[in-house]
Order: sequence, then C-alpha cells, then structure tokens
Amino acid sequence: MKTAGIILLVIGLLSTLGALIGAASGHSTSFGGLAFVVLGAFLISRGNKKNEEEKKKQEWVDGKSE
Repeated sequence: MKTAGIILLVIGLLSTLGALIGAASGHSTSFGGLAFVVLGAFLISRGNKKNEEEKKKQEWVDGKSE
C-alpha cells in the first residue's frame, strides 16, 4: 500500500506541476492531479498505521507490552 501511495503521489505532483506551468502560460488546464496527491498521501498514511498496528500486535504476542 505504501509503495502504491508513493507512486500515486509522484504522478499527482508531476501532473499538478504540469497544470501550474500550463496555467502560467495562459492555457486552459485541469488540476485533476490533486486527486492523485490526496489518494497517494492517504495510502502512505494508511500503510504507516498498518505497520504500527502490526508492530504493537507482535509486541503484545511476545509479551513486551507495557
């Protein structure tokens, strides 16, 4: 999930950058790349939370819980 999030985030940033450059040139552009940025950030966040949950669960199983 985290890898897919990073890929979507990069694609979204590049798309948004292209839209900004196009808008600065006076062309009609679409900022749909922001959706990819939001989705990528969500997937990265969810991947990090999932890793933390698995780590806490493993610590509890091993008896290292506080």
